[in-house]
Amino acid sequence: MIALLMTTAGTAPLVWTYATGNYSWTAAVSHDGQYLIAGSDDMHTYFFKTDAGANPVWTHSAQGYVRHVAISSNGSIAAASDMAGNVYLFHPEASGSPAWSFHASSAISGTDISEDGRRLVVGDEEGDIYLFDTDGSGSPIWHNFVMGGVLALSLFKSDSVAVTSAKGGIYFYDLTSSRPGYAWSFQESISFPQLAVSEEAGYIVAGGSDGSIYMATVAGQVVDMQKLGGSISAISIADHARSVIVGSTNGSVSRYLLKDRLEKLDSLIARSPITSLAMSDDGERVSVARLDGTISSFRQNLNSFLWAYSAGAIVHSLSMSGDGLVMAASSDTGKIYLFSEHASMQTQEPIPVIVYIPISLATLLLTYIVLRARLKKVR
Repeated sequence: MIALLMTTAGTAPLVWTYATGNYSWTAAVSHDGQYLIAGSDDMHTYFFKTDAGANPVWTHSAQGYVRHVAISSNGSIAAASDMAGNVYLFHPEASGSPAWSFHASSAISGTDISEDGRRLVVGDEEGDIYLFDTDGSGSPIWHNFVMGGVLALSLFKSDSVAVTSAKGGIYFYDLTSSRPGYAWSFQESISFPQLAVSEEAGYIVAGGSDGSIYMATVAGQVVDMQKLGGSISAISIADHARSVIVGSTNGSVSRYLLKDRLEKLDSLIARSPITSLAMSDDGERVSVARLDGTISSFRQNLNSFLWAYSAGAIVHSLSMSGDGLVMAASSDTGKIYLFSEHASMQTQEPIPVIVYIPISLATLLLTYIVLRARLKKVR
């Protein structure tokens, strides 16, 4: 059980902010923490070197709202997609001009790049799924379709794709077999707006609109289901730690170990719906964004609070480097935020926030305060 106490947070390691011209729904940091790509409803994509200040290295003008971006582990390949159905592939260090572009049949609803940057997958609102070789000419090497439109998707080891549909269901496509294509599906009456894949553990985790969390193997066996309540609004996986963190619109956040089932590690209850989550590869750093604009950072577990930052806006996206020391956020005011524990200067003053601690520790603290007050009276 978790208690809520008022305290003063540590200083947030905010390095800089950058204002785009409209809402920013998406930002992605490379695994090495050196690069950041973000999109905005001002119909632009922005690319930054994280150690080079708040001025973009380049911007690219799209034909619609840029709602999805992705970047490879070392930042050598990046992609952006817009609500006009366009997909753009970049070699960011070379140029802000796309290496190629592709036009889908409807607005893009999901984009993912493999860690090695070799493959790109996108899905659109009509249900089309396209897979590309990033070093190709922009023609899909594979195409499929799900009824109801794509809600979320993720690549698995470059050669398989997990997809959720707006009509309900999880679909898995294996492109390594002698007959590449559809492998299995799991059907439910609910939709799954959130999806994440653990390559090391070989599991898929999907979050449902009814607050349920499903865990399935890549072979298609559903091994567990937990209920968090509300509607699942965010999922992030720590691949090396084989753990997953899940957040809900009811303010619940739970962290699970991916074993033969979802083994709960810790949890907290926030005072506002969860809008985004991010976790380092080893699970040692966790960040939580809430609808009230607060970003909270934790170390090792959800009871070990590090710092908080009030963005004063809805934070739609969090993205973290592999070591958890660099993080980006984007908000509905159009601002992009960069946090780095490598930075020598911290720009955000400590702010009062609600911190989540175990109820047993809260009891000890209160007892200590009462005893000290009594001792002072005796003296």
